[in-house]
Amino acid sequence: MAIDLLWLFLTGLALLGLLPNVISLEQGFRLRGHVRRAMRMAFGAFLPPVVVILPVRGIDPGFDENVRAILRQTYPKYRLVIVSDDLADPAADRARAIAAECPRVPVSVVVAEPGELAGKVNAVRSGLLHLAPADEVVVFADSDIRPAPDWLRQLVQPLADSTVGVATGFRWYLPPTPTFWSLVRTEWNAVSANVLFDPRRAFAWGGSCAVRCDHLTALRLEDRWRGVLSDDLVLSQAVRDAGLKIAYMPAALVPTFEGATRATCLEWCLRQMMMATLYLPIVRQYAAAAFAVFDGSVLLGIASLILAAVWGPSYLVPAVLFLTPLPVAVGKASLRRRALFAASPSVATAWHVSPLRAAMAALAVPWVMAWGLAHTRSQTSVRWRGRVYDVRDPHGIRLLDSGPAIEAESNASSR
Repeated sequence: MAIDLLWLFLTGLALLGLLPNVISLEQGFRLRGHVRRAMRMAFGAFLPPVVVILPVRGIDPGFDENVRAILRQTYPKYRLVIVSDDLADPAADRARAIAAECPRVPVSVVVAEPGELAGKVNAVRSGLLHLAPADEVVVFADSDIRPAPDWLRQLVQPLADSTVGVATGFRWYLPPTPTFWSLVRTEWNAVSANVLFDPRRAFAWGGSCAVRCDHLTALRLEDRWRGVLSDDLVLSQAVRDAGLKIAYMPAALVPTFEGATRATCLEWCLRQMMMATLYLPIVRQYAAAAFAVFDGSVLLGIASLILAAVWGPSYLVPAVLFLTPLPVAVGKASLRRRALFAASPSVATAWHVSPLRAAMAALAVPWVMAWGLAHTRSQTSVRWRGRVYDVRDPHGIRLLDSGPAIEAESNASSR
C-alpha cells in the first residue's frame, strides 16, 4: 500500500511537472513568432548620423577583424570613437593602424576620464563626452564582436519610434574549436534570448545597442554610470524609469569568435549571474525558479528509475514523465537557435556544430546555472579583464586590484 501511495505521489508530481515543459516550449514558439514580426523592421530607411563608442582594453582574439567589420558597415554616415584606459594600450595603437585602412569612416581614439573605478563602464561614460552636435544616435559596441555589414543599419531601425529608449542586438558565441565548455557558454548565453521580447524582463545588451541622443538627458547615463559595474543593466533600468521601451532587433545578431576553457566558461557564467543579482534581480529569480524545476525533475526521474529497478517497472511511468525536460530542453534550444539564425544568415552560416554536441551543451546549462546561483548568493568580489572589484554595494563598486588585460583574460569577455 505504501508503495502504491508513493507511486501515485510521484506520478501526480510528475504530471504537474509537465506544465512548465509545455510553457517552456510555448515560449520557444513565441520567440520564433516575435523574431519573424520584428524582421519587418529590417527593411526600414531610418538612417540618422551615428557615433559608435567602442571601449578597448587589451587585444581580444580576432581584434583586427572585429574592428575592420565595424569600420566596413554599409551605413551612409557614422563615425567611431575608440575609448581606451591608456593611450599606451596596444589595442589603441592597433585600432589607429586599422582605421588608416578605412578612411571613409572618421575615427577618434580618446582616453577615458580619470576616475576611482576604471573599466568598461567608465570608458563608455567617457565616450559620451565626445558626442558632436551632428550625432543623432549613439551606438555602444564591444571589441569582441564581428558584425555583418548591415549591422548598424539594422540596429538603429527600432529608434524610428521615439518611444523606444534603447534598441538592442544580441550576441552568439561561435567558438573556432567547438569544445564542450565553449559550447556550454554559447548555450548559457543563448538562454537570455528567452526574455528579449518580454517587457518586464527584457534588457539591453551593452555589446550592441543604440540610443537616440535626444533621450540621453532623460536617461542621465553620465550620472547613473558612476560607481557601477554593469553598463547595460543600468541602462535597461534607466530606460524603464524614463517610461521608454527596450526594443530587440533580431537582425542585429552579432557573432563573437572565441572559445572557452572550463575555467573561462565558469568565470564568465559567475560574472553574468553576479551582474543579474546586482542590477536585475527579477532575471535571477526567474532563472532560479526555472532551473530548480528542471534540475529537481531530472533528479526525481533518476530516483524513479532506481525504484523501477527495485520495486518494479510501474515506476518507469513517473521516471519517463520526470525526465521529459531533457528532450524539451534540447528541442527548445534548437528552436531558439533556428529562430535567431533565421534573422542573421551570416551567423547561421558560420555555425558548424553537430546537433548532438549542441544538445549535450544545452543539457549542461541548467546544472551550471544552479551552480552559479548558489555561488553568487554571498559573493563579494568579481574578476573582470584582469581587474578585481568589490561588489558589495552595486552602486558603489570599488576597484580592489588591477592588472594587465592579458589575452587569456580577454576571453572572459564583456556582457
